[in-house]
Amino acid sequence: MAQKKIEAVHAEEEKVIPTAEEPKNEGLFVDTLWDQYEQSLVRARQMRESREDAYINALREVIKFNKQYRKSLGNLFEQTKKTNKEVVSGFMQQMNARREEMMNEEAKADAEMLNEREELKHQLKGVSQQLENLALTPIKSIFQVIDQLEDTFEKSTEANIAYSRERRNAWQHVTDEYVKMARNTHGEIVNRGKNSVKELFKVN
Repeated sequence: MAQKKIEAVHAEEEKVIPTAEEPKNEGLFVDTLWDQYEQSLVRARQMRESREDAYINALREVIKFNKQYRKSLGNLFEQTKKTNKEVVSGFMQQMNARREEMMNEEAKADAEMLNEREELKHQLKGVSQQLENLALTPIKSIFQVIDQLEDTFEKSTEANIAYSRERRNAWQHVTDEYVKMARNTHGEIVNRGKNSVKELFKVN
């Protein structure tokens, strides 16, 4: 009888030594540690992608502003060209009015002057047109080159970021697998240590 009581007391002591809270706390610690690590990985990835998106958006805005600025310069040049044409046209009208006056006064002298003035008029128009073409051609070509460069830069930047994201996503899958394996290994090590401690207390 006494022996049964002693055995019952030993059995209760064995049950009491490894408490139910310890494994939960150890498992909770491991899970919390790895949850925090995985959350920090996710946050770092999200921050990197948001920085890349912000960079692309800023680049697009700068390119858009530059295009609008060049367009306004082109409009200003067109307005200047229109003003020049109006000035030349006004000058020609004055010459025509003067020519009509002179034709009324002196027929012979005016005939010669008329030819000279017509020639001058054609020369002024030709020179004005050539100057406009000379001024406009380099500006247009420079603007076209700048537009092409900016578009190429934008596309190449987007392609580089997309390629980097694809590579990162491939490595992220590998990293996630390593994290899972490390988490499981860590949990197994904790469980083995816990079981070793149980066995040690059983032996004692």
